[in-house]
Amino acid sequence: MRRSLRIIVAVTGLAAGAALGAAPAGAYEFTGTFQGGDCKAMAASIPAADLWYGHFTGQRDAFGGMYRYEWRTAVGCFKTRDACENWLYQWRSEYSLNYRMDFCVKGYVPRKYDILG
Repeated sequence: MRRSLRIIVAVTGLAAGAALGAAPAGAYEFTGTFQGGDCKAMAASIPAADLWYGHFTGQRDAFGGMYRYEWRTAVGCFKTRDACENWLYQWRSEYSLNYRMDFCVKGYVPRKYDILG
């Protein structure tokens, strides 16, 4: 019985260590929201297929619990996935209620009527 328990603890510890080893180098720290890069300007100097496009829509309590919410949508382009994910983390931290349609995808495809970015 004791030997089985030791084996279970050892295997669990190894699995937890392996999962931690697969994590990114460091956790994001909240530094405040910021605008993403201008996609059209970046696509002029960097191939659009190499950019990371980020999109966020969320809300926050704007009036101290009075059930009034402030919505925000933000878009931007980034050189790396990590930069895009950090940008999303900042927006999710500030607008932490009902965030949705938040993602980072590889490549920027300009649209004819792209009003957000």
